[in-house]
Amino acid sequence: MNVKKVFRVIGKVLLVLLLIIALSLLTMSIVYHVKLSNVEKQLADAGYYHPVSVGDHSLNVYSCGNENGAHTIVALAGFGDGEMFLGWRQMTAEIEKDNRVVFLDRAGYGLSDDITSEITPESVVEEYRTALQNAGIQAPYVLMPHSLGGVYTTYWECTYPDEIEAIVFVDGSICFEIPEDEQLDGGIAGKLMPVIEKLGLAPIIIRSEYGEFLGKLPDEQQEQAIYMMSRTLGAHAVCNEMDHIDRDFDHIWRIMEPTDIPKFVISASFSYHTREDFINDGITADTLINVWVMPEMKDAGDDAIYEEALRIMAQRRTELAEPFYEKLGSCEVYELAGDHVIFLDKPDECSRLVKGFIDGLE
Repeated sequence: MNVKKVFRVIGKVLLVLLLIIALSLLTMSIVYHVKLSNVEKQLADAGYYHPVSVGDHSLNVYSCGNENGAHTIVALAGFGDGEMFLGWRQMTAEIEKDNRVVFLDRAGYGLSDDITSEITPESVVEEYRTALQNAGIQAPYVLMPHSLGGVYTTYWECTYPDEIEAIVFVDGSICFEIPEDEQLDGGIAGKLMPVIEKLGLAPIIIRSEYGEFLGKLPDEQQEQAIYMMSRTLGAHAVCNEMDHIDRDFDHIWRIMEPTDIPKFVISASFSYHTREDFINDGITADTLINVWVMPEMKDAGDDAIYEEALRIMAQRRTELAEPFYEKLGSCEVYELAGDHVIFLDKPDECSRLVKGFIDGLE
């Protein structure tokens, strides 16, 4: 067979394959955006969409529970968590009976508008405060952040302590010193997130990472939660936020001062102390690889992997968590070993702990 003819045939085959791939991605993107639009309409029809202007864009402020309750609890999402007004409700259902619970999404999250300006703790907290004020929800507040929401909460506490009655950190992020030359940005993952979302691939990733926990939600809400998280991960604001996490950790650590505002910490991520703790929670050694243990240890055996993960957790408790809690001041820590999304992993235990703390404020 003529060599040139072979190359022409191969070229045509490759071209056909590329066209098939392009068509598949286009179809997937169209299906995703149609589904996302339907989900947004479903949530609006169900009463979850309450946009409140904070200037040139709006934040979604969803209020539920007892409007005349004893406390106003403001829930603040962790990184990428655009579904908190759905997923957190397993934890907050009992709390809502005696309190008002407000799910406040920052720019780019959930049903809030996306923005392209730089995200800083100062800008986020000012928008939080403006949204609450414009929604007619008055201080004082009990702030209840998860993960990265804890960074903004700590800045809020430092800057406007009179607005805060108490704080419940649901496995909130721990701030610590990070020298400028060691601060990392979001890297390639942060730059690819909008592309992955626009192509309609984000739901696949969300299902893979959080399907086990989101599966605890009612059937309809599972899909809604997946699409809200997907929408959030593709937002410009969230990508910008990801680029500056290290900077913000260092900044908050440097400016924070102890206060006498009551604080309660549900510590999940660092709260395993023995091999049996892992096993009782269904955590196998191989799942700790790339999360707590370097991949080089994958053939070291289960005992060695568990031991290394426990060593790292103990080190982070001692070197990072304990100094942070001490610097917060008036801080009670409760260890509830579990996944970082502890409100999905162990919602009943979280609810009991949060309710007990809040009831004790009266």
